[in-house]
Amino acid sequence: MLTDGESTDSDLMHYFNVGAMAAIVDQDGVPLQWPCAFLAETALKSRSATGDTVRTYAEALVPWLEFLRARKIEPSHATEEHLSLYRNHLVNDRHGKTLLQYASSTANHRVVVAAQFHQWGQRRSVMESPLGNFLHERSGGRVSQSLTRPVAVRVAGPRSPIAPRVIKRLPKVLSLEEISRLFTIVPGRYRLLFQWCITTGTRRFEACSLRIEDLPTASGVAAMDGGLIPIDVLRKGSRVSTIQAPAKLVEATLWHVLVSRPKPAAAEYDGLVFLNQHGRPVSRASLTRAFRRCADEIGSSATFHHMRHTFAVRVLEALENYQGKGKPMNSIKALQVMMGHSNIATTELYLRAMEASSDAVFNALDFLYGASL
Repeated sequence: MLTDGESTDSDLMHYFNVGAMAAIVDQDGVPLQWPCAFLAETALKSRSATGDTVRTYAEALVPWLEFLRARKIEPSHATEEHLSLYRNHLVNDRHGKTLLQYASSTANHRVVVAAQFHQWGQRRSVMESPLGNFLHERSGGRVSQSLTRPVAVRVAGPRSPIAPRVIKRLPKVLSLEEISRLFTIVPGRYRLLFQWCITTGTRRFEACSLRIEDLPTASGVAAMDGGLIPIDVLRKGSRVSTIQAPAKLVEATLWHVLVSRPKPAAAEYDGLVFLNQHGRPVSRASLTRAFRRCADEIGSSATFHHMRHTFAVRVLEALENYQGKGKPMNSIKALQVMMGHSNIATTELYLRAMEASSDAVFNALDFLYGASL
């Protein structure tokens, strides 16, 4: 219902011009005041284009609140000992219906979010606790600028960090055979999306969000004479950056828009390149499910994100070969730009993955296997 002075629905839209929000409720469906306030502040600080940051914060905070509730401990009475017990519970126990252990990165994130929640409550003087006071004193009162790790958890020196050590795994790369078999059976409506992700290294939401206006015209593609086409896309952290797409891929996409794209179900979807059979945007979840079905059919344990890993390692190999021919180039820096990484340390993981699967390593392991026969 409109109030006095607001004559049209559009006058109300400024109330909704905010990022995605998550809420935590109790058993009766009533929002929990301080967890929701913490998530609201997180949402305001987040630069996420998809709302994933605040959603993952909520998903990480719920297990901590349940851990406390199961032990009849109020959040305002939580101590550093409780957080240590929680850390051990995450790292050593098995969870869920499948009774699997959490990956170290998952355990790390859940401990960090719990710590950040209490440090926030202490700093804001809205939910003070022994744990919040401990973290506040340990940080020296400094406020972290990171949404992923509070200052108190990032401690060097003789004191052990609160969060468990994250085990850095090398990126998994699809073999040429896996790629070939995947694209043999992928449903036609997903084939072009798969091609965008493995050929340009885009993430799921980046490919699904591609807009017609982002693409050059057919004459613009022809002017590139079959080379790479620079295209601006919205990337992780709401940053707009440029990716390089092969001209043939862009041509196929323009043809898809002209000939095979379903009719948009609403005017708001007119500008999107990829629509499902109902004329609505292709969701990341449906894209993931389609990949999972294809991977299971060929007996592969790969995930959709492994296509991005494959792009990175294959491109890095090509750049290293180009550099090895005496061409001046910083291959890691070039890949960092292509991948849209804000931290070059993330990009360097692909160099280690490439080195670990190199011909030199293969020859050494093959020799050792032969010697064991």
